[in-house]
Amino acid sequence: MLVSQYKRALVTVLVTCAVTLSQQVYAAQPVAVEPVSQGQLTSQLAVNGTLHGKRDMVITAGVSGRLHYVAEPGLEVTKGDVLVRMDTLPLELEKARQQEMLKRARVNLRFQKQELTRLMALAKTSSAAASQVDKVQNAHDLVLSDIALAEVELRVIEDKLDRATVTAPFSGIVSKRYHRAGRDVSRADELLNLVDIHQLEARLYVPVKYLSYVRSGQQLPISAGNLDAPQTTIARVSAVIPATDPRSQTFEVRAMLEQADDPAHKQHWAVGQLVDVSVPLAASEQALLVNRDALILRKQGIHVVKIDASNTATQIPVTVGKGQGQLVAITPKPSHQLIAGDRVAVRGAERLTDGQEVEVQN
Repeated sequence: MLVSQYKRALVTVLVTCAVTLSQQVYAAQPVAVEPVSQGQLTSQLAVNGTLHGKRDMVITAGVSGRLHYVAEPGLEVTKGDVLVRMDTLPLELEKARQQEMLKRARVNLRFQKQELTRLMALAKTSSAAASQVDKVQNAHDLVLSDIALAEVELRVIEDKLDRATVTAPFSGIVSKRYHRAGRDVSRADELLNLVDIHQLEARLYVPVKYLSYVRSGQQLPISAGNLDAPQTTIARVSAVIPATDPRSQTFEVRAMLEQADDPAHKQHWAVGQLVDVSVPLAASEQALLVNRDALILRKQGIHVVKIDASNTATQIPVTVGKGQGQLVAITPKPSHQLIAGDRVAVRGAERLTDGQEVEVQN
């Protein structure tokens, strides 16, 4: 009696365990899903750049002579302000001398005209030799040439007088002075640096393999300063120079900074300042994008689990491409289909098999 009761109890326990295991095996697996999207991946290339004034230039002496005035470093000037003034006394004396030379030539011209008129009248009555007339005619023509040369020389002196005063070609700040007033300089001597602080340009060098990603008009985020309160602005690419440096294998990119319209909120940038520039690198082709959590890594390869409309799992082998943040580009292996809008499991898919039923919880 006791043995039969024990057998019945054992059978009951075994049946209960079998039913429980069957329910666990065939219970729907809870998963979280996200849709597959399609788009272009964009990544950021961080490079360093240097700020330059768009019209920065070195001011040289207009003429040779003694400096009478040279603007001081730090002086902010507007277009047309005097930067350099030379001692013009030697030029003024030269101009006065040349004016007198021109006056003498004109007096001589009047005499030669009168002499030529008399001789030509005498030659008509054979009272003057033809050679004498030719001689006076030659003297008359030489005087005309002297007058023309004197007028040209006078214009040269006037041009030197104009260049003896150098004015600012644009608004900016004098950053450096090479010579002070009172020193004699030649025309090619450098006198000061004029910096353009109103039109700043970032110059950066990008690896040549990214040449196809950078184009004119592209916007580049720029930042500088400390991490707690960085200065930020946007620069627009103004020039892409496809000339590669053989050593660094980089090409130059120039981008103009956008200036704030409100002076109260205008950020101050310094010429020569180092800045951090983010160059966006956008892929040229559309790609299928999934959350990184959807990738299942196995020895035989990488796959994602597609959840169809009937909440059934299907493993899709994929090739993984570039990533950006949580998104990564994938390409389904041949004979497997995955399109934008399909759902893939991002949580709870590690042990799913083909054809297994799931329960979508999001």
